[in-house]
Amino acid sequence: MPSQSDAAAGGDAGARRRRVLAAHAELFNEALTDEAERLPKLANVVEALALASDAQPLEPLTPEADHAVGAVRLERVRRRIAVWWASDDPAALAEAALERQVDILIVVQGFPLEMAVDAEWADKLALLDGRDLTLLLEGRWTLGQAVRFKHGEQAAHGRFISLRVAPPADLPDEPDSEFRPEDGEVLPSNVDDMPSPHDPDDAGRVDNPDIWDVGLGGRREPEPEQSTLRSNIESHEQTFAETEAFEQAEARRLRRFRIGFMLAGLLAVLFAVATIRGRQDAEAASLDQAADTAVRAARLEFEAYQSLDSSALRSVYDESLAQEIEARVQQLRANGVYLESDISIQVIDARIEGESAGVLVRESGNLATRRRADGETLQRGPLSQDVGFFLARTADQRWRVVQRAPVG
Repeated sequence: MPSQSDAAAGGDAGARRRRVLAAHAELFNEALTDEAERLPKLANVVEALALASDAQPLEPLTPEADHAVGAVRLERVRRRIAVWWASDDPAALAEAALERQVDILIVVQGFPLEMAVDAEWADKLALLDGRDLTLLLEGRWTLGQAVRFKHGEQAAHGRFISLRVAPPADLPDEPDSEFRPEDGEVLPSNVDDMPSPHDPDDAGRVDNPDIWDVGLGGRREPEPEQSTLRSNIESHEQTFAETEAFEQAEARRLRRFRIGFMLAGLLAVLFAVATIRGRQDAEAASLDQAADTAVRAARLEFEAYQSLDSSALRSVYDESLAQEIEARVQQLRANGVYLESDISIQVIDARIEGESAGVLVRESGNLATRRRADGETLQRGPLSQDVGFFLARTADQRWRVVQRAPVG
């Protein structure tokens, strides 16, 4: 069982990871909306995602003319990473990345959904876009999980596949690959530092034969007790000793009695503290679940506007609210358009009271309206808004969105 210090250390590490991801999510939003220093910012974001996944840096992500390239050791495997903002020919870029032995190719503006992936390199090059980076920055995926998912889905479907809202339950485990040092890397050894077994200054070594020498002396038999007659003095001394022993025993009994009362009180206090802390932990876990449901609901709504498929809405939305969103989707379909979004969703505040919860999220990024027939962009612009989600807990202890509205 882990100690309390280990648990506290793990909690601190988790909190630090969340703060780092949140800070780099803001940096990613700056890179999306501002061209100044865009490539260095994207390189900084990708390096942070790698380190958050326990990757070891091998070569820093260095911006070049129109992209950044570097290398990390991820899940005990060397991975070369290339980051691009956009590409006019993503398929040709993927082929060039394979020739340069790139393992992870990131194009923030994305790949065509119909882009074919050759089965020969489906498990060699993982393709990620800006939406994938957003899910990584939200802490829903690690970089290692994303790479393993991409390899499997690319091989199964033969085309570019976006990350889901969360990793599937059947995601393959981390590969048990053998660790191999880089060329020229010398691993430390203490073999040369071992002293000689006959070193006179190290006579206490466990490999020194003299340490195991044991002298077998003869056993000393106890001397027989001599029988004596007790005198009056001896009788008095025995009575005095018995009285003193009885008083000492009574003092020990009273001391144990007092200690027992103190321990009982301490246990009662500890039990009360544990009960209160358990309630607080359960409430915090329930609030985290409500926040996750709100973020998932917001993302499912944007996905419905893009795919014009609203079937997934009822997994998180109340029926009446799902019908309202479905009506907007049908209106888009009737107008022959769809929405394309590159949105980052962050939780700003969350409150819980009994069986109800309120979550405030910030949606920011870019939004475009495209014609369904030929994909032509009709309108494009930045999006930045705060939206309040009101949730209710169901009988099976799940959260559902019953109301949503922009704030401010």
